[in-house]
Amino acid sequence: MRFIRLFLFHAKDYLSDQYFVWLTITSTTAIFLMQYTIAYANHNLDNSMLWLQSGIFGMWSSCTTVAGCISFEKYKGTLPYLLNNQFDERASLITLLLPASAYGLCAFPLSFLLAKILGVATGNVNLQLILIIFLLWLGAAIMGMLIASFLTLTADAMVYETLIGTPILLLAGLFGNSKILEPITNFSQWLIPITAPIATLTRQVTFNWLSYGVSLGLWLLLINVVVRKVNFLARKKGALKIL
Repeated sequence: MRFIRLFLFHAKDYLSDQYFVWLTITSTTAIFLMQYTIAYANHNLDNSMLWLQSGIFGMWSSCTTVAGCISFEKYKGTLPYLLNNQFDERASLITLLLPASAYGLCAFPLSFLLAKILGVATGNVNLQLILIIFLLWLGAAIMGMLIASFLTLTADAMVYETLIGTPILLLAGLFGNSKILEPITNFSQWLIPITAPIATLTRQVTFNWLSYGVSLGLWLLLINVVVRKVNFLARKKGALKIL
């Protein structure tokens, strides 16, 4: 299948950059060790949420790298060749952006391995947990695609890339006091697709399918709007200097 071949091609290209490879590893390891130090000092190594929080942080760190993917292809001069082919241009862009979030999934086994090595509780890893992680990844991947498409409208996408990750994670409720987070996440879960999965994974809240579906639909709608705008500027006006 051509989609899979294109995805594998872009994944190989993505992983050839050592920055992308080590970003997920170092982000996951650093946040895990920081949380481990705090948990060890408080005699709280039986907290099974620790490795999940680290995995989420590492995966999102990888997802945010899509912000500069399109601009980097523009810089290399390869973007016109990715868009001008017999394959649907939207599918071509998806295969270009998907490897970032797909590689980010490696943060979870890495975090799990660190937990086992350092004697941190991991809880019960079952199919339900894997499903929630998959839904988290799906939400993060779609968010990454919108962010990447939107930042195509600016020449400073790779600068803004570093400013995106932490604010969204804070609004999604990954870190912080649960009593303070609850009113924030009760609102943000309708706007940010990763909020509901994060709440279920880290605070054992019942998964809110309705808010997840609404927020996911909202971001898909915004992707359609932004992609149409990018396509108009690129093909009709030549304003983006893509083609």
